[in-house]
Amino acid sequence: MAKSISASSLSAASPTQPKRLWLTTTELQILFAIAFLAVLFSLLFPGSFATLTTANNMARVAGILAVVSIGQSFALIVGGFDISVGATMGLASVTGALLMKAGIDVPLAALLAVLSGTAVGLINGIGIALFRVTPFVMTLGVLTVTAGLANQLANGGTIIGLPRALSMLGRSNWGSIPSAAAIAIIVLLLAWFLMQRTRFGLYIYAIGGSRETARVAGVAVKAYEMLAYTLCGTFAAMGGVMLTSRVSVAQGSLGQGYDLLSIATAVIGGVVIGGGIGRFTGVILGVVFITLLTTGLDIAGVNPFIQQMITGAVLVIAVIISRARGMGLAPLKRLFMPARP
Repeated sequence: MAKSISASSLSAASPTQPKRLWLTTTELQILFAIAFLAVLFSLLFPGSFATLTTANNMARVAGILAVVSIGQSFALIVGGFDISVGATMGLASVTGALLMKAGIDVPLAALLAVLSGTAVGLINGIGIALFRVTPFVMTLGVLTVTAGLANQLANGGTIIGLPRALSMLGRSNWGSIPSAAAIAIIVLLLAWFLMQRTRFGLYIYAIGGSRETARVAGVAVKAYEMLAYTLCGTFAAMGGVMLTSRVSVAQGSLGQGYDLLSIATAVIGGVVIGGGIGRFTGVILGVVFITLLTTGLDIAGVNPFIQQMITGAVLVIAVIISRARGMGLAPLKRLFMPARP
């Protein structure tokens, strides 16, 4: 029988528990990059980039991406990832729209749509935690099924004529704050509380740092791993509802691309692929960086396919920098120094 262990002793034994700093070196670097992009695009396009309208639009875009990326961070920190978040967003979009068209009130329809994502996340968690299917294979399979289901429900088309009240979840403002940004702030505070003020967060970091060590220490590894993926699906579905509100239509493919973007923003922000390390401060900075970059490229008229290539390149560079920071100069030494006989 695995022995029980206190939260304090587990924290002391886990070297992957993040230090409580205002900003890490990685976060400071991202903040510098954000400032550079903001100044650059403001100087290049003062009449279109440096405006209140553009700032509001960026807040709405960033709010949706932040919610999905926060959910993705749970899966990354626990030691995996979820490439089905885009399909989950599409399923939530279509589910919520069909329920609203059937006459169900917007709040209840939105809640049921979010619960559809909770179910998808739970399925991912069961497959990965209980049956030890690799995250890539499991979430890829769930992506395929979920995308097919969403498109089947929508008859392969677009659902229009949604209620005006839906605008409160992503398109309109709450007072002077864009609703998407307000929702993202609420989600951020909830996620921060879970990860920094509860045993759940301690155990998620511990599992990501060493699954076997956490199991021996008495942590219910499978349960917490399933919960991490369930939260990931829940927040992805929430992002799908917000995106539906923002564009005023529902589609099965509405969340396409968010799988890459959510992983990219988290990794750029310092969340380590492999688990155990990551802070939501960095994730939000990653969201702001990506939003500034894509908005500036849009205003500059850069081809969307080129933008996709740039985003992918930024992700690869971020992963390389993260790995190099963790291993120091070891890779370079192995590359350039001859092997000993």
